[in-house]
Amino acid sequence: LIRDLWQVAIIEFFGKFSRIKVANQNIEIVKLLLGNTEVVQREILQKIPLFCELYSYLLFQTELNIDNSSYPVVSPEAKSQALMLLENLLIQVANGVVQPLLNYLADVEEIKQNFYGRQLISTREIERFRNDLSWKYRLKNYINEPKAVFESRYELFVIAPRGIANTSVYAPRNQELVKLSNIPLIVTLLLEFSDAIAPRLKSLLAVFGSGIVFILTQIVGRGLGLIGRGILQGIGSVSSVEKNFRRNSDRPK
Repeated sequence: LIRDLWQVAIIEFFGKFSRIKVANQNIEIVKLLLGNTEVVQREILQKIPLFCELYSYLLFQTELNIDNSSYPVVSPEAKSQALMLLENLLIQVANGVVQPLLNYLADVEEIKQNFYGRQLISTREIERFRNDLSWKYRLKNYINEPKAVFESRYELFVIAPRGIANTSVYAPRNQELVKLSNIPLIVTLLLEFSDAIAPRLKSLLAVFGSGIVFILTQIVGRGLGLIGRGILQGIGSVSSVEKNFRRNSDRPK
């Protein structure tokens, strides 16, 4: 169903019979983009969370489960949750429309004039933008997504007053957790190790810090105090000797 929505979005956005000239060839934009169905399905559409729950809520008016509690259809909590899921669905489908466009037609002048902002007109800025997206995809797949699975939550994109924002909702993901392997699995193991070691390490550092403070205030502080007292006493003794010497010098012979 999501794939059908994505296909309709491409046709409606670009036009079913839209063409573009690239290297003396007329290319059908819709046909080119729909040729990436499997990649977009695997990388984007299949990863859209809680679509079945949203579909059931909108079509059959079923309750929504939020933080392990069921909320009626008309409740503010259910409406807010459904709105976030719907906004995330729209943003991810739009992402699936733009991704193959950037992969195949990113630097075509006609595409840049019709769909890009002024800040992405130059080839350098386009390549920088694509590299940033590639890096963010890797960061998401290898670190952020395993972390979200381990923390039993889904990350959602929502529409905010200043643009697109990121939020998260709770959902059990134990089945996904047991299927992790390679780098994602290592990330979860590191998180678990950090959770096990961090409190003990903080306690150890607190004790060590208290010991350092004690040494500085008690031992070193007292030592400096004794040294200062000795210096003052030495200065006082020298002053007394000088006074006696001056008195003896001032006596008439």
